[in-house]
Amino acid sequence: MKLYSAQGAPNPDRVTFFLKEKGKLDAVDIVELKLLEGDHRKNDYKQVNPLMRVPSLELDDGTVLGESRAICTYLESLFPEPNLMGETPLERAQIEMWDRRVELMLMGSIAGWFRHGHPAAAALEPVQCKEWSALCEKATLKTADYFDRVLGETEFVAGSRFTNADITLFICMAFGRYMQFKAWDGRKNLANWYDQMKERPMAQ
Repeated sequence: MKLYSAQGAPNPDRVTFFLKEKGKLDAVDIVELKLLEGDHRKNDYKQVNPLMRVPSLELDDGTVLGESRAICTYLESLFPEPNLMGETPLERAQIEMWDRRVELMLMGSIAGWFRHGHPAAAALEPVQCKEWSALCEKATLKTADYFDRVLGETEFVAGSRFTNADITLFICMAFGRYMQFKAWDGRKNLANWYDQMKERPMAQ
């Protein structure tokens, strides 16, 4: 299998971190793309993913999967242990619910903050909207407060054990560094959780 990735970008990291937690990073050949240099817009990659998005997973038979969540779902079936997406119908639904909350509530706002507020992101958003960046910053801070409260009630994002939802939240917090955002500042529960996450395989 061949994984087209972009180290440091949130969605590609979701897949590589997932594989690290599975102990299966060596199961794929990784092709690193430089997004700020426009590698994802080049003709060679367009043949892989016409939408010019990363990540993409190219299977041995030539089938290409896009979208990080779909790729991780495929990898979960291929490498079922350790389980990261739920063992029962209810647990699978709960983990997906929390993963989607992190993605929609936090990853989206951090991405908007970065893409419209960071000078280097002009390569991705030629027309940046500073007002939108400012609104996304406020939304990010508000959502960080929410997840701090959540982690005051549970050890991990989706309950009592580490799951894919924790990977997504960890990536969001790490990505926020580009905007000097430290979600754990003044948020004790997030800080404690983040310290635990830094010791996991995905962070190595």
